[in-house]
Amino acid sequence: MFLALNDSEHGERAEKGGLSSVAYEAIMRMILARELSGGDIIQERRLADELDMSRTPVREALRRLEAEGWLVRLNARTIGVKKIAINEYVAALQVRELLEPEAASLAATKCGTPMINEWAKKLDAIRYSKQAGLKQQWEFDQTLHMGIAQATGNEVLFKIISELRKTTQIFENQTLPARSFPGYDAHLAIIEAIVTGDSDKARQAMRLHLRETRKNIFEAI
Repeated sequence: MFLALNDSEHGERAEKGGLSSVAYEAIMRMILARELSGGDIIQERRLADELDMSRTPVREALRRLEAEGWLVRLNARTIGVKKIAINEYVAALQVRELLEPEAASLAATKCGTPMINEWAKKLDAIRYSKQAGLKQQWEFDQTLHMGIAQATGNEVLFKIISELRKTTQIFENQTLPARSFPGYDAHLAIIEAIVTGDSDKARQAMRLHLRETRKNIFEAI
């Protein structure tokens, strides 16, 4: 289960957004990491114990997650993790296929960014590491896709892609068994195109990657 943050981590994040923001990020990570699945009942006291927090910031975080639609009210006193419907998943995928190739193209115009140049090294480390499991592989996938969105410098685009990826990942978590890393070669093609500043290749590589991912998902459903 999710490990509690240590005191220094609490302090650093509390200064930036308060403990409720720390709790929000931690609970969302638990949902995305399959530690809380679609339909699971949320137990406020248990979460507070696991996060080593009082119940107040956890309660505030749960209210925010409910307001954003990631948690749903089951009755007057009970909330649970939202189950993503397939039509919502398909819609999110369609918009991702419109936005993320353009994000990759924009990121390629900023190929000198140090963060971008580190991606290939991290991908190689995962590929050849005997210790890297599915969690580390999927963390890289998240880092890459969100890093590309961040590299565009467009905050609105970053936020939209982030929300769309949450929708698709939660659906995949609640519908499919844990699966293997989604394509070393596809990720490498995206990275190489961005690092070399080739906007057209970056756009095409991302489009192909997302279409292949969609194909694989629908074959598995």
